[in-house]
Amino acid sequence: MTTMFHCPDRMRLNASHREITDHIATHGYAVIEAWDAEAETLSEVAERFGRVQSHIRADASGRVGIAVETIVNRDWEAYRSEYHGVSSGEFLPHTDGSYLHGLVSRDDNYIELLPPKMLLLQCWQAASAGGANMLIDGARVLADLTRERPEHARILSTRGCVTYCRDDQIALDCAVFQDLGDGTTMLRFRYDATAFVADWAEEMFHALQRDYFGNPAYQTRMALAPGQILVIDNYRMLHGRDSFTNVPGSKQRAMRRVWLAHDRLQVLHNALGEHPQKRALQRFQAYDILQPSAAYAASVAASVGIRKAA
Repeated sequence: MTTMFHCPDRMRLNASHREITDHIATHGYAVIEAWDAEAETLSEVAERFGRVQSHIRADASGRVGIAVETIVNRDWEAYRSEYHGVSSGEFLPHTDGSYLHGLVSRDDNYIELLPPKMLLLQCWQAASAGGANMLIDGARVLADLTRERPEHARILSTRGCVTYCRDDQIALDCAVFQDLGDGTTMLRFRYDATAFVADWAEEMFHALQRDYFGNPAYQTRMALAPGQILVIDNYRMLHGRDSFTNVPGSKQRAMRRVWLAHDRLQVLHNALGEHPQKRALQRFQAYDILQPSAAYAASVAASVGIRKAA
């Protein structure tokens, strides 16, 4: 199976785009070996696959610098322990933005925000030791869970089985395997202090982590080299990271990340046509969807999520 796509220039990336999106639809991820490890290259590659969704630690282009010493936006710094990406410890496999469910204004409309459909991780400096990325295919886990423990699968697919809360964000009454109503299922999972599990689902939630997501048989590890970009279907795959060590005097582990928004987010209208500024919506502005640049190519959107069998 080819997971690495060598793209020494933009022409090769454009030529390989369909093959890459097909690979992601089939396997849930792909690795692009880009022409350099610059931040602008990550943004350019990302917008081949969708609209950039920002983050509270992102710069104006939606890029988050994942490194122990990186501080882009200080609004979150008082709650630094909530953001595992800035530590050097093990980061258990999870889906990004599990805690996100809100609204952002668009002129006279409102857009419902969901977790990002995809994320791209770019390595620009590898760690001295450790720091390998870990992937788990949620489609495979759900298929096995449904066959082996159908009642567990049913409960973990029921809205209200789990709520995720991190810092100033909360996603209430979620499902681990959440039906999006379009023939796909979105995996929404974190096994850490952000998760608040309903009493009737607690046993199943812990068993899912213990017997499936925590089972090495389901885990794939890879160490990215500088310039390589890991593209992940965030509605299907869990991703995590081994702990790592940065030796003084050597190169420090440094990664960049970009989120991509779901292509068909629900549009809402105020029932009375009123649009005052609401404080409740201000906290979602950090996770807004950015305006596309000239590199944005919506014509070939990647198919994401766990798809139901025909």
